[in-house]
Amino acid sequence: MNSRELSWNIAAGIGYSFILTILMGIAYLIVKVFYPPTSFSIIPIVSLIESPALGVIQLILLGLMVAFAYPVRTKIEGNSLMVVRKLAIIVAVGYLVFSLLPAAFRVPYIQTYIGLIIAANVLNGTFAGIVSSII
Repeated sequence: MNSRELSWNIAAGIGYSFILTILMGIAYLIVKVFYPPTSFSIIPIVSLIESPALGVIQLILLGLMVAFAYPVRTKIEGNSLMVVRKLAIIVAVGYLVFSLLPAAFRVPYIQTYIGLIIAANVLNGTFAGIVSSII
């Protein structure tokens, strides 16, 4: 394992995790337009319980983001982008787990909730970067 590769994987994992969080928030806004009683949630597993429509859309969006990292036509490109594919899968699966962190702590302050979201994304990206470098 190369330290430069590890650091790039961690940085890319953190960035991809933040992108997934932003997309989950956008999915909430779109669902809120068409189905107003939806409560805010960027946690796909909790969304499946509280508002199944939002949860299903978030899971589909998560799957599409993984599928977006997959289409490569040539074998040479496929071999060089295998690390990106592994990282995308690990970040998406880790997002399902690490996004539960803000739901684990119920606090009345929005700043703490935002801090927990940031911490969950950093932990998810770090975990995914390390695992994708090892595998």
